[in-house]
Amino acid sequence: MENNGELLLIEDAMAMNSKMPMKQIYSCVLCTKDYFFVIPTKSIGMFVIFNTIKNHSHFEGLTIYEGLKKLQNEATDIADLESKIKDVLENDEKYIFEFAQATKLKISGFLGKKTLMFRKGKSWGSFSPKSKADGKKLAEFYDF
Repeated sequence: MENNGELLLIEDAMAMNSKMPMKQIYSCVLCTKDYFFVIPTKSIGMFVIFNTIKNHSHFEGLTIYEGLKKLQNEATDIADLESKIKDVLENDEKYIFEFAQATKLKISGFLGKKTLMFRKGKSWGSFSPKSKADGKKLAEFYDF
């Protein structure tokens, strides 16, 4: 599937959410116009030092980023890609954020870094690209 400005894949980001508030999740993030998906590469919390998400084993021999690129290339359209990513993440709401369900969406910046904040009632999720260049791409991709 060609990108055509319909998606943004960020290779290196730090995510957090209200389901695991004490964990910082090193991740790749796949952004579409309707969702963002946090695909953990490892997480660090108070007690967990390194914990990879179990369902990435089908990306055998590939990094998470390379596996996501492979899924993107195999998808027929953006809806197919979103469906495949949901399957990879086992429809876990800790990692899947649908904008239609958001009560508040905001991109904020500090010293050139950008953070996307998603709120749905009392639950929340956020991520920040590690690089300023990816933060700039994020701000350009979403116009809210």
